[in-house]
Amino acid sequence: MAREGYKVPPFGAAPKILIVRLSALGDTLMSTPMAQALRENFPKAFIGWVVESRCYPIVEGNPYIDRIHRWDKSLSGFFKVISEIRKEGYEFAFDPQGLFKSAIIPWLARIPFRIGFVDAREGAARFYTHLLPAPKPQPFVSDRNLQMLQMVGINANPNRHRMFFPLTEQNRQTALERLRHLDLELQNFVVFAPTTTRPQKHWLEERWSQLAERVRFDLGLPILLLASKSERPLLERISQRSQATLPIICDLNLKEAVAVVEQAKLLVGLDSFLIHAALAVETPVIALFGPNDPYRFRKESGILVLEHDLPCRPCRRHPTCGGVFTCMALITVEEVIAAIERLLSKLHDAVPK
Repeated sequence: MAREGYKVPPFGAAPKILIVRLSALGDTLMSTPMAQALRENFPKAFIGWVVESRCYPIVEGNPYIDRIHRWDKSLSGFFKVISEIRKEGYEFAFDPQGLFKSAIIPWLARIPFRIGFVDAREGAARFYTHLLPAPKPQPFVSDRNLQMLQMVGINANPNRHRMFFPLTEQNRQTALERLRHLDLELQNFVVFAPTTTRPQKHWLEERWSQLAERVRFDLGLPILLLASKSERPLLERISQRSQATLPIICDLNLKEAVAVVEQAKLLVGLDSFLIHAALAVETPVIALFGPNDPYRFRKESGILVLEHDLPCRPCRRHPTCGGVFTCMALITVEEVIAAIERLLSKLHDAVPK
């Protein structure tokens, strides 16, 4: 049974620490500042991370992490990971995910000090040795994760400890070759990321097509449609509706896709992984939000959020509009164009004379 406590025993000079963030893509990326903060506070620490295979590329190659435990989501793989973690001899586990599947891993691995928030779901709090009070929402992408460290006396700052997405030279070379093949000039094209995980977070398909025409013909910027292979039909429908030429990339792996985003002038996207990835590689973002509250972006630089406040927001996974998704339908092409123009103006002003 977990016991309440805001502080853990002293970490010592070289603690062995495990971060448990299994999924999802965006949430895993938002947790990466924890590794940087831990490394800076404990240069001699051994820092591990346990993650599901789908999200493995997000932490693969992270210089702040000593070992990654990769779970393939099979039952045999689960117990293999538990065995690995147990043999490593971790002393502390931080669980920013706060679910049953994340909390039970350090418990089964017999890690002595298991730290999580009291508002963890699915009964996860029962598996912690140190319960932390639920933090208040803060206007930074990674602040909830960093507050977990702050509450146990570890220095963590959302302005300093930032999301980190590791890219290799090979990832970048693959992206550059594809962009050259499409005749896209580096830092002079716009990525559209029109796909997301739930219907209520989507923008109208015809508006993506209309927006593409405005960006291409009025602003003079080429557009690239980017998504995963399974989402190609949506990209093709958007392309077919538009008078603008819209090349599609949907066959790159996750790291290569983020390397493409890194080379863009800006990204226009929905509440999904790619807006987080763009921030991580310092590509400016226009983000279209509907059912979710974008509070964590309020003070983030490099992103403009478009939203319409309604009494039913945030509905998250439980929309009450009968499939109309009014919050997204209210976002107009004109609003997005105006936001792009503001962002381009800021970028122009930021260029040294």
